[in-house]
Amino acid sequence: MLVVGTRFTQKNNTFIMSLQFDQLIKDIHKIDSQDIMESWLWKLQDQDQLLLVSVIGDMFFIGNNSEINWLDVGSGELQLIAQNIEDFKIKLQDDENIENWFLESIVEDLYESGLQLKENEVFGYIKLPIMGGDYDISNFEPIDMSVHFTFAGQIHEQIKDLPNGTKVKINVKK
Repeated sequence: MLVVGTRFTQKNNTFIMSLQFDQLIKDIHKIDSQDIMESWLWKLQDQDQLLLVSVIGDMFFIGNNSEINWLDVGSGELQLIAQNIEDFKIKLQDDENIENWFLESIVEDLYESGLQLKENEVFGYIKLPIMGGDYDISNFEPIDMSVHFTFAGQIHEQIKDLPNGTKVKINVKK
């Protein structure tokens, strides 16, 4: 685990305890990484190792040049976010990065609404943001992570070369 500890954020001029970092990620030792990456291989050819899986259903990788990349499943984008693991650890101390990469406030609201995750689940999109879904708790539900990553990877692969605004018909492979 990269960072563990209590985090505090400011709301309405009051500091409140935020989620612990381990509440924002899944235990990758209990994940079949080949399974969840399979539908994304078209996008992951320069990635050496799965580093983290967020409870919001994104993946973080160590690339073949030791850089850290974030696969934002909502947008289908693989983004360079740190030059190396040490740089990543430093950037994880920034609340804005935690919010952007792990959607901490949404995860906190999902937990507060009573939703819980099983070991093999993430909070997945009901409707992917790239297809018009919102980054709002009403657009998330607990879902098997294999289904989440397979479904999203297949959709993103099918639409990757289309211009924005193109009407599409999605076919999901079994």
